[in-house]
Amino acid sequence: MRRLSTTRLALIAAALMFSVASRTNAGLISEKQELSMGKQAAGQIEARYKVSKDRQMNDLVQSMGVKLASVSSRPKVAWTFKVLDTKEVNALSVPGYVYVNSGLIDFVSGDKDQLASVVAHEIGHTTGRHAVKQAEKSMIGGTLISLLFRKGGGNVANIFANLALLGYSRKDEYHADKLGADYSHKAGYDPNGMVRFFEHLQAKEGGGSKGLGTYFKTHPPTSERIKRVKAQIGTMK
Repeated sequence: MRRLSTTRLALIAAALMFSVASRTNAGLISEKQELSMGKQAAGQIEARYKVSKDRQMNDLVQSMGVKLASVSSRPKVAWTFKVLDTKEVNALSVPGYVYVNSGLIDFVSGDKDQLASVVAHEIGHTTGRHAVKQAEKSMIGGTLISLLFRKGGGNVANIFANLALLGYSRKDEYHADKLGADYSHKAGYDPNGMVRFFEHLQAKEGGGSKGLGTYFKTHPPTSERIKRVKAQIGTMK
């Protein structure tokens, strides 16, 4: 039998990784581990970005977040909500932690339904266990490759932090939109706030507005998100 080259072995391992990860939820990471690594990832985020000292902004996001999290599928998580002191129009999250940039709060100009939709969307990433699923895929791949090359897996907390900073998959973003609209509605906010937020972004998208570059690079097409959320809202009572 002809021996396989190292390159071919790596390709086979990669193919197995994607085949297994795409079909299963491995359950390799418990909720306790997920939240512990979320805390570590939050530390990395706060080491990179300065947490805002604006008490009014933080109180607004905190109270809004607690209200939205209470109607989510994971209300018992010890949620933390903070504002980051950066003018970029963005928000990010890791398991149990939601961060909203001060630039995004300025961007919505006092429209609490728009802001609630963003916070709810970020909560949706944790309730949907998006970071966990991506980390488990990486762990499955790392395990297969380690069998071939005797190398350990990556740091899961780093995976969580990188997902928050660089963006989740398009599928996960759509799912977080769906969950976010649902949580907004259940918490008493107008779910159309998410539509207004996306339309506001879309209006600025072609204008070269400062601070929007990161958001559009890490999220699905805005027009498609508007279409999906409107369809979802049409099914709500």
